[in-house]
Amino acid sequence: MTLKKTAAGLLILTMAVTGVACTSKDSTTSPTPAASATAAPQATAAVTQDATNMKGYIAARIAREKVDYLFAEAKSADGAFVVNPIAATDKETAKKFLASYVDAAMLDPLVNHYVTDTKAGTTYVTNTKSYFASNILETKKEEITFDKANTPELVKFTTKDGATYTTKKVNDKFLLTEVK
Repeated sequence: MTLKKTAAGLLILTMAVTGVACTSKDSTTSPTPAASATAAPQATAAVTQDATNMKGYIAARIAREKVDYLFAEAKSADGAFVVNPIAATDKETAKKFLASYVDAAMLDPLVNHYVTDTKAGTTYVTNTKSYFASNILETKKEEITFDKANTPELVKFTTKDGATYTTKKVNDKFLLTEVK
């Protein structure tokens, strides 16, 4: 019986000490709100631009994957590359498919480069020569250099082989706008 009373007393004492320690107003370990407010915006701005840069880079990679899927994946019976019939059937539907990944100003030259006037059955044969000077899918993020003038709305970067990609934010999503 004495052991139970002693254990209960120690439990109550421990809870009381913990409660007092947690509600103490004079804490020397936590920063003041003013110090936190001045340090946070600087860290957030740096992280935000890095995150924005990565979003632009990833958007360019996805755009390239979609272009390859549309123009360099499906083949006709005789082995020629054709517009992927799962995604599009002609130039207009190809533009609609790519509009979620590529800026409108780049759509016409890109689609016109790939889609030829030759048909293989019901689908159009595609140009096998790439529109892009280099393949961003063969790069790693460590091999690219982001432009120092990037903003939350525009991300520009250069690959190890000298190709420069530009993406811009349109309706809360980055689209590929230019490749040089």
